[in-house]
Amino acid sequence: MALRKKTRPRKRVRKGNRQPVRLSAYQIGSIDGFQRGKEEGFAQGRAEAQKISHNAVAIIESELPKMDVLVIAAGIIPSLDIGVIQPLRALNKQENLEFDVKLETDVTHEMIAAANTIIFVRNVEPAAYALLELAHQLKKRTVYVIDDNFLEIQPTTAVGEYYNDPIRRETFIKFLKNTQIIKVDAPDLGTYIHERYNRHVIYFPASIDFEWLDQHSKADKNQEQVVIGYAGGDKEEDFVPVISALNKILDYYGGFVRLEFFGYLPPSLAEHPSVDYKGGGMDYKEFMKKLNQSNWNIGIAPLANNSFNKGKTNTKFREYAACGIPGIYSKSPVYMHWVEQGETGYLVEHNEEHWYEGIKAMIEDPAMRQRIKENAQRAARQHFALQTCIDNWKKFIFKT
Repeated sequence: MALRKKTRPRKRVRKGNRQPVRLSAYQIGSIDGFQRGKEEGFAQGRAEAQKISHNAVAIIESELPKMDVLVIAAGIIPSLDIGVIQPLRALNKQENLEFDVKLETDVTHEMIAAANTIIFVRNVEPAAYALLELAHQLKKRTVYVIDDNFLEIQPTTAVGEYYNDPIRRETFIKFLKNTQIIKVDAPDLGTYIHERYNRHVIYFPASIDFEWLDQHSKADKNQEQVVIGYAGGDKEEDFVPVISALNKILDYYGGFVRLEFFGYLPPSLAEHPSVDYKGGGMDYKEFMKKLNQSNWNIGIAPLANNSFNKGKTNTKFREYAACGIPGIYSKSPVYMHWVEQGETGYLVEHNEEHWYEGIKAMIEDPAMRQRIKENAQRAARQHFALQTCIDNWKKFIFKT
């Protein structure tokens, strides 16, 4: 039999008759001292934790809703839409991935605290690098998406001067060295970064939304003229030997050949009666719709042979091939990997003579143009489909 300890019966105290507790001055002082000590101890502990982790910022407790991805962009340009927003938008529809896009000047610390992955796009400003450091302090996954080698750009233009500023160059290198994952669209740029700055480089090409593109029918092609087109930004240096070749083509063929330009028009061709200019300034989907409906017989993609251009992506091949435009390309590493001569495109040495002879060969051989059109379009759907790009983002960036 177990022994039980005797206990005195407790008196029941009615709540209404309970007497208030009175504390002495000594007790009140002790409690106040305890509370101050506790608060000071917590503050000291936080400071020590920050010091140990080399964290120079205060602990951030964000009231913003949790988000999968925050994209921090240096500017709103087509490569942001093509390479980042397009696949993330598709992932939002497929898997409910939540993302937001902000310019680097509009980002708050709370936004970084609320996101799981921070994607930086073409950033070179020191203030943007401070955001990368904050992301690492908060244990976020970081990705740097870059599609140009700013270390090799020459200071011969306003853009070149901007990226050649010593502070921006240093910041760019710090992004390359310290971001957890570097995402590139060109294998040569990936090799350059891998050998010098960061072993965690991921390469896969950008995408084309063929499902959307196929919804927009093409206009009927004018069979009486051969239309040669160019779609893209200002490439004055790249066009130097091509302009002379194009003038010779226009002189030789007369009204049988017409030139169309989207986005950039060489000034020396502006007044020629066989040259049309469509302008730029449209969003990327509208641009692709317009390019797809252009029905050009030949698309040109000049690229000068220099170290900066070697790091560029195959944008022109991807776009021309997707839109069924037979392309003629400078013989550059950017295109040589993708173009089989006379089958998926036409490669020429980057000088006046070879551009003239190459364009002339394309004009004179409609069967070759048709073959290139079909083969290149097939290759584009195989390598640049949006779903392929999505799968690569999931596998290499988000590790799912």
